[in-house]
Amino acid sequence: MANSGPNTNKSQFFITFRSCTYLDRKHTVFGRVVGGFETLTAMENVESDPKTDKPKSEIKLLSTTVFVDPYEEADVQIAAEREMEIQRQKEEKQQVSIALKKAKEEEAPKTFREGVGKYINPAMVKRPAAEDDSGPSTSGTAAKKSRGKTGLGDFSSW
Repeated sequence: MANSGPNTNKSQFFITFRSCTYLDRKHTVFGRVVGGFETLTAMENVESDPKTDKPKSEIKLLSTTVFVDPYEEADVQIAAEREMEIQRQKEEKQQVSIALKKAKEEEAPKTFREGVGKYINPAMVKRPAAEDDSGPSTSGTAAKKSRGKTGLGDFSSW
């Protein structure tokens, strides 16, 4: 369907007999002929003006029949698409929840026993016995030096 022009309240429609690429993305297609091709052929054979491509004699459509309501088909198609989208969203949610459950299970620390230190793996903690337990521990830290007296001290030299 196309508008007749600016500042008009008229519209026109095209009945094309072949593909018209010059109408693509400019006008809306809203139907197709499913029967009565002999009438269509008679309309095509009417002589037209070569400059304007308009028929020389007037053509009137006295009646038409709508066989299929396109809105019913569109409603059914949209409902099916919405149902598929809802199913896809449900599947996505299930996959996300499964992934979250797995992540929580992997994230939770493993308990080795009850009570204090239940998360400490006893196999990893066992240290080899020290060779000489009699002396003080020499863990590598030096003994602290005493700083001497702290305080105000003696003021006799003033």
